[in-house]
Amino acid sequence: MPAFNATLGGSAATSYISVSKADDYYAGNLLEQYWTPLTQAEKEAALMAATSSLEVLTYAGDRCTPSSDDPLLEQALQWPRSGATCRGVTAACDLLPPAIVEATAWLALQLHTSPPAPGGGAIGTTGSIKKQKLGDLEQEFYDVKEGQSTKVDANAPLILQRYPYLVDLLGCWSNTSVGGSRLLLRVRS
Repeated sequence: MPAFNATLGGSAATSYISVSKADDYYAGNLLEQYWTPLTQAEKEAALMAATSSLEVLTYAGDRCTPSSDDPLLEQALQWPRSGATCRGVTAACDLLPPAIVEATAWLALQLHTSPPAPGGGAIGTTGSIKKQKLGDLEQEFYDVKEGQSTKVDANAPLILQRYPYLVDLLGCWSNTSVGGSRLLLRVRS
């Protein structure tokens, strides 16, 4: 497992935010009671897992280059970025938008308390492929269950299917596309 590294724009970064930044996010938050008792190692592992999960998404703007710690290397992660504005905040190479900080901290705690099984088993079946057929290329997806998200298309990344809150939180920062189109909302009739 790579070492925890929260260097903003760093060439070896493994987390968008530091443990102290996550601690600040949870200070006074209703979820503080769940985050505070975690050890330093548990917090680091959770933040790296959250960052890794958020890395599967695509985002508005462009990755900053070169890395902030070595002019000969690219930054390891997708954030920070430039060339995008969302909710009045302009992306810059020397900061993370509050939504990315919040998404990372929030998802870290969610993944710590309910980690997915290898291969995504704990993510559940909602929206995932139920059946595939090669002859006549047929696919069948599990239905959205009552009480589950109706915001996320069945083809969306599994992290968004399990945590649809991220769709609203990331908003215009996320440029998640499936087959070249923006993430679709599923409408129930």
